[in-house]
Amino acid sequence: MTHSQINLARYLSHLRLLILLLPFIGFSQKQISGTVVDNQGMPIIGATVVEKGTSNGTTTDFDGNFDLEIAQDNSIVKISYVGFITKEVAAGSSSVLNITLETDTQSLEEVVVIGYGTQKREEVTTAIATVKSEDFNPGLVQDAGDLIKGKVAGLSISNGSGDPSATSNVSLRGVSTLQGNTQPLILINGLPGSLNSVAPNDIESIDVLKDASASAIYGTRGANGVILITTKSGKVNTKPTLSYSHYVSSSQFVRKADFLDAGDVRRLRADGIDLPQYNDLGYETDWLDEITRTAVTQNHNLTFSGGGDYSTYSVNANYMDQQGVFKKSFNEEFRIGADLTHSMYDGVLKFTASFLAGSQDIGALGDGASFDSRIYRQALIRNPTDRIYNDEGDYVQDGTVLQYVNPVSMIDLTDGDIQNDWVRLNGNITLEPVKGWVNNLFVGSNRNTNLRGFYEAKEYLGYNGDSRNGFASRYTSKSKTDLLEFTSKYSKTYDDHSFSVLGGYSYQYNVNENFYATNRDFPTNAFGYNNLGQGQGLQNGLASMGSGKDDNTLIGFFGRVSYSYKSRYNLLASIRREGSSKFGTNNKWGNFPAVSIGWNISREEFMENADFVNNLKLRAGYGETGIIPDASYLSQSLFSYSSRAYLNGEWIRGLTPDLQGGNPNPDLRWEVSREFNFGLDFGFFNNRINGSLDVYHKRTKDLLFDYSVPTPPNLVGVTKANVGEMQNQGFELLLNVNPVNTKDFSWDANITLSHNKNKLVSLSNDLYQIEGNYINYGTLSEPVSQITHRIEVGQPVSQFWGLKSVDVDFYEARDAFGEGNYWTIELPDGSRVPWDNALDTDENRQFLGNGIPAYNIGITNTFKYKSFDLSFVFTGALDFQILNAQRVFYEYPHIPYNVLNSAFDPVYGKDVTLSNQIGQKFVSYYIEDGDYLKLNNVTLGYNFNTTNWDIIDALRLYVSGNNLAIITGYSGIDPEINRGSVLTQGTDDRDKYPSTRTFTLGLNVNF
Repeated sequence: MTHSQINLARYLSHLRLLILLLPFIGFSQKQISGTVVDNQGMPIIGATVVEKGTSNGTTTDFDGNFDLEIAQDNSIVKISYVGFITKEVAAGSSSVLNITLETDTQSLEEVVVIGYGTQKREEVTTAIATVKSEDFNPGLVQDAGDLIKGKVAGLSISNGSGDPSATSNVSLRGVSTLQGNTQPLILINGLPGSLNSVAPNDIESIDVLKDASASAIYGTRGANGVILITTKSGKVNTKPTLSYSHYVSSSQFVRKADFLDAGDVRRLRADGIDLPQYNDLGYETDWLDEITRTAVTQNHNLTFSGGGDYSTYSVNANYMDQQGVFKKSFNEEFRIGADLTHSMYDGVLKFTASFLAGSQDIGALGDGASFDSRIYRQALIRNPTDRIYNDEGDYVQDGTVLQYVNPVSMIDLTDGDIQNDWVRLNGNITLEPVKGWVNNLFVGSNRNTNLRGFYEAKEYLGYNGDSRNGFASRYTSKSKTDLLEFTSKYSKTYDDHSFSVLGGYSYQYNVNENFYATNRDFPTNAFGYNNLGQGQGLQNGLASMGSGKDDNTLIGFFGRVSYSYKSRYNLLASIRREGSSKFGTNNKWGNFPAVSIGWNISREEFMENADFVNNLKLRAGYGETGIIPDASYLSQSLFSYSSRAYLNGEWIRGLTPDLQGGNPNPDLRWEVSREFNFGLDFGFFNNRINGSLDVYHKRTKDLLFDYSVPTPPNLVGVTKANVGEMQNQGFELLLNVNPVNTKDFSWDANITLSHNKNKLVSLSNDLYQIEGNYINYGTLSEPVSQITHRIEVGQPVSQFWGLKSVDVDFYEARDAFGEGNYWTIELPDGSRVPWDNALDTDENRQFLGNGIPAYNIGITNTFKYKSFDLSFVFTGALDFQILNAQRVFYEYPHIPYNVLNSAFDPVYGKDVTLSNQIGQKFVSYYIEDGDYLKLNNVTLGYNFNTTNWDIIDALRLYVSGNNLAIITGYSGIDPEINRGSVLTQGTDDRDKYPSTRTFTLGLNVNF
């Protein structure tokens, strides 16, 4: 057995022992009865009456009456019903309990986290989504994004990779930029961070500010929305609580690309099909199987929390050891966090401190990368009738074939490691000298370091059969973000009016620095990447070295006013004035206003008799936000040192303009997004049906792009300028339904649906122009090397662009190409012609689809029966296309490598083989509909009755499965693909780390 299998067996043995040792407690019985009514004295039909901590319960009848047999006098009886506040009553010596339930206004009174503060949900006028910890997605979770996948309408979360170190790619309300950052601003307890910074078990809630009227108070950081992550903290006057959770998971590929195996090769040869790329070498090797494994993950989380009269505390420690399915790929993380609060002088002065530190160790299969896609490629294309080792025990290599390497040797002869460490510290001092006047000083710092090492052994043969006789690299980087914010807020309520006024100042400083070095030709493998100076590359000019540093500052002044009349009419208005060191001297500062209003219709007098309506609110908002580029010095003149020149008897180095940096632009500024949002919040039938609907229109101006300019007068031929304009519009629907709610059984359903329509409005102005108002983007790698996308005014981004194939036919007399089977291409004018290299021009290409889903879906169903619970989480996307790059490269039988089985399938219904003259070509035949619905997670859990246990307060066991099934017509491995690229989305990379299916067994215990 492997080490992982031994650990799994040991875990299961301990788990069985724990269950066997659970105490069995006998008890006497007592009969009680009673009536449950509302605050108007009306009987509540179907209210649940349960002996707390047990599954022993009943429901009230038509008159609100109940009868229940309980264990003993000190039992607690819990009474609940949807739309009312749950009540707990001690049975005592009485046998009759008459209970009055109060209407639950918690959904309206609930406090929602907004920018720089909180707000009652009933007063919220902007588009904000909140997901609490009890509603997070279960199972194996990579980062915080996985917790809310499918839970927030309009928030697209994708991964599409089985790489254990891969993190979620997140976008909100479409693509709004050509070169800027597309990720939402992520704040963890107010401090900027990443989804992977905090342990998922330590998160209390995640709030998403979706529209500009909500996020404008963050200025240039809020254009793509804001994700506010709040970690768990202790509560006042609660006993110390210790919680432990653990799960173990196993993962395998969801699907494998269907390449020829040894049996397929021999069958095809026996059928008379020519396979010029192969000689049958007499062996049978599953190359992918040789470099992969069943991956095991274990996760441990420990939380200790509590609080007294004036202080609270919470400490969390998390450890995860996750194997990748590819050998040598892994992700090992340890994170620890602490939250402390202390209150003085009857709450006048409060202190809060948070600490979060983490360390991550990632296996590097490539130079500076966790995954080397070439290893996967070689496993797919290698001759399945070949063997791994020759008779002498050496790796079988073939240096005569271009880019053809033994994949087992690529893993065995390399060693790499990536280490990430981070420390986050932040503190608050809150002073409330007068009731309602709250002053808050926030100070935080986020420090990140990265250290990489990689080594190729002396025996390693490269892509062209050459050897570097040992190659090593080292890379290190460090980044720091310091943040200081001060806010002062005054709130007052009198009669039917309530208002608050907030003012604040924000200062953020970022600095990044890095260093790298490489060398080759080492005398021994013993040093690995730890003694770069021993390589002979230093002597022959093949070593390299470099370093860099950059910094930037962001300063903001902001204010906000809120007003509410009878909680019926609500107003929120804010403005932020912000300056950035990244922009030109003429545009250092900008203003970002926002205003939103809300009307609680359900609080109007004419709604008093509409008992079935619990909440009905209209919202409308407008806001302006900005998008800021990643680079720090784009507005300035950048120079680099040229090669040496001999002048006046000495060698000197001259300065030349940096071609990549472009010309200085003092008018460089942020991209500005202006967004309107209209929303409706609703709740009916004691909130058993509730949700929200939002419609938005977002227009982004002054898009940053690189424009060709004449030289002279310009120093170089490119200037970055704010010119273009883009539009996004769509809708978002959230629907929560509780169809069934009885004593023993309940069913809750959550549905999210979002639609976004994107359009590029302009690319040029009088000063800077793009010829033809279009840009061709994206290429497939060699040997295809063809354009795949076009950005064009009037069209959405990520449009596929190429030749439209409609058939395949036999053509004679093809000049230099000879006769054979060729694509039939439909030209833009509707005519059809045989394929020819000369056809592959812009005049003959067409739009072939779009790589961004127009619709995103999330469906969660949760069923509870007594102590059991079962949940299903579906995610999906509709109305988009995928370029299946594996088919482009490997669905062609004439290449000198292994191919897909589908290379021998009929083409357009015809049993033909394409002529070997046309090679691998990108045409519309390889673009497929990407629509899918994925069963993302299924979890079955059991909660033990711990009422009479002395030590354990709660115990839960569960089994879970991730990525279990996909309904799709897409022929590739997984239609959920990585969406990190802004302008060329939709290409399913032929070498991506395939997605995995995971099964999990977990345990949660509270002491």
